[in-house]
Amino acid sequence: MQVKIQETLQLDQLLATVASYTHSQVAAAAIQATPVLPDLAAVSAELALTHEAHALLAEDVRLTFFNLDELTVVKTKLTQGRLLTPAQLQVVLTLLTSWERLKRVLAARATQAPHLAELVAAVTPLRGLRQRLAQSVDEHGIRDAATPELAAIRQQLRQQRAKVQSEVARFIQKHPGQLQSRQVIRRDQHYGVQLKASYKHQFKGTVLGQSATGATVYFEPGSVTQSGRVLATLLEQEDAEVYQIVATLTGDLDAHWAELATQMASFSRLDQIFARGQYGLTLGAIRPQLNADQLVKIVGGRHPLLGTTAVPLNVTLPAGQSLMITGANSGGKTVVLKTIALFSLMIKMGLEVPAQPGTNLAVFDQLWLDIGDQQDLTAQLSTFSGEMTTLVDITANLRPNALVLLDEIGSGTDPDEGAALGIAIIADLLARQAKLIVTTHYSEIKRYAVATPAFITAAMAFDRQTLRPTYRLLLNQVGESEAMWLAARLGLDPRIVAAARARLAHSSTDLN
Repeated sequence: MQVKIQETLQLDQLLATVASYTHSQVAAAAIQATPVLPDLAAVSAELALTHEAHALLAEDVRLTFFNLDELTVVKTKLTQGRLLTPAQLQVVLTLLTSWERLKRVLAARATQAPHLAELVAAVTPLRGLRQRLAQSVDEHGIRDAATPELAAIRQQLRQQRAKVQSEVARFIQKHPGQLQSRQVIRRDQHYGVQLKASYKHQFKGTVLGQSATGATVYFEPGSVTQSGRVLATLLEQEDAEVYQIVATLTGDLDAHWAELATQMASFSRLDQIFARGQYGLTLGAIRPQLNADQLVKIVGGRHPLLGTTAVPLNVTLPAGQSLMITGANSGGKTVVLKTIALFSLMIKMGLEVPAQPGTNLAVFDQLWLDIGDQQDLTAQLSTFSGEMTTLVDITANLRPNALVLLDEIGSGTDPDEGAALGIAIIADLLARQAKLIVTTHYSEIKRYAVATPAFITAAMAFDRQTLRPTYRLLLNQVGESEAMWLAARLGLDPRIVAAARARLAHSSTDLN
């Protein structure tokens, strides 16, 4: 998509709002880089998924999504050929478990959301890998049941720790006066006591360390040493067995990474679909009817970035009919153009539109915009030159079934020449089966539109009492620019306004 179109329509702002409903940066980034769908079939399929997600969310069906960002380090370590930690293995298990829960929820809602249920059912479940991980890891690390060998080692460890602690406790009972505390301490897998430093040479044993003041030494009594050695040996055996388990599971994940990557992508896709559904629910949007006949019918449409301040848009443009909008400056003509353009783009990104039932939108193959000041000082282009550059691009690259939106075509130069160029370009685009939405102040272009069957004319309503536009589109009307009247109401000297009116009347007489 052209960067200019994104900027003009503030599409990035809209997609950022949708992305805020995702559960990971992975899914959020994918939303903000959403591609434009190619055709009616693809748009229809994607909107069906969004609509189902919207419906489930409206019924308060909540799905537990997984933060895919947690898998970034897993992928990095596997790529580098490094072992995963038990915590990282647990992250993968959480992913697989979360996906299984999603499948169960959506399978139970298959009647209501058949396309979503079909989407998740098509993904390889990796049940075997999930079961192996579930048997081996939990939130505390490697489970005893990971292997029979580990279970046996840990059973011996529990017994040996109890024996060591019992022997340390007996030493404490025998020598309470020589101790700083009756508490059993542990240093580097060794168990001992807090012995007053002055007594450290009176007992056989090993000094494990000392306090900052030197008044206390951490001491393993000699009576505990042999049992401590057995404990240390068992701990080494445990570490070795855990290493083998982690290495095996890491290799298992590496071997299944392609399937895992597919499941992660599917998780992200589902997260994006439900983010679109939440956006539609929050916005009060609907899934419009779709067509391939260039019919544009919007019922109660609201510009999605204007919120509750948006004045509903009602417009119907049958196949073969384009729209010419006229009326006062700041009357809302550009908002109409942008609303139609955004609706056309939103459906091609799988998004519902904020409108009322009965809305029916064509799926166009191209969208072209010429909206706003095209002046580019860095390229030394005037407003008119900038606009012409855009129009040259449009006319050179136009394909059939395009929607073209032109704001104040031909402006920025001599009105007669600008109007003549504008009419010639409009006529060319119509001849090439484009659907046009055009705004103008030029009388010549207005007269052309009235005389051309392919155009429906419309005016933006303007309240002369309040000096404010009402932003309502009035079909089958031709509006005035209201420049003279508006200038007078805003306080321009009546003498100057009268002179302007006389000059305008004289000019019109000369032309006739």
